[in-house]
Amino acid sequence: VLRVKGFREVIGNYNQDKTDGRIEIVDVQEGGGLQSEGMKATSAAIQKHMDLAGIFAINDPSALGAFAAIQKAGKVEEIAIVGFDASPSGKRAVFEKKIYDSPQQFPRKMATGTVDAFIAYLEGKEVLKNNFIDCEHYYYTDSIKDPNRVKEQW
Repeated sequence: VLRVKGFREVIGNYNQDKTDGRIEIVDVQEGGGLQSEGMKATSAAIQKHMDLAGIFAINDPSALGAFAAIQKAGKVEEIAIVGFDASPSGKRAVFEKKIYDSPQQFPRKMATGTVDAFIAYLEGKEVLKNNFIDCEHYYYTDSIKDPNRVKEQW
């Protein structure tokens, strides 16, 4: 939910001062975060909007499903995909130029923050209800420098 909200906010801010080159959200399809459903949702969106230029998928499996649909439709060069999570499969897809970007979260930072918050709570300290950790983009240029690409044997 927060990913979609953030995406919409960024698009809104981008469009705010533009009279030309605005980004229009033309469709919202439910993919359930699954590769197979992402493929079905993207196929439906492509049929409705032949001039589709980009897809924001809520996670890497959805993005990979979107890529399968785009490839099947022969529109790989026309439609960019942004996934999310920078999972090993998402990173591989970025490296293979199937996905343009897969913003990454940092599970270790998330785990450390959770433990720190729990300890603070046990010590009677005030703990934030939400403590967000910034994500970072993961583009092709990041993938070619990623030492985990070799270690994880993508």
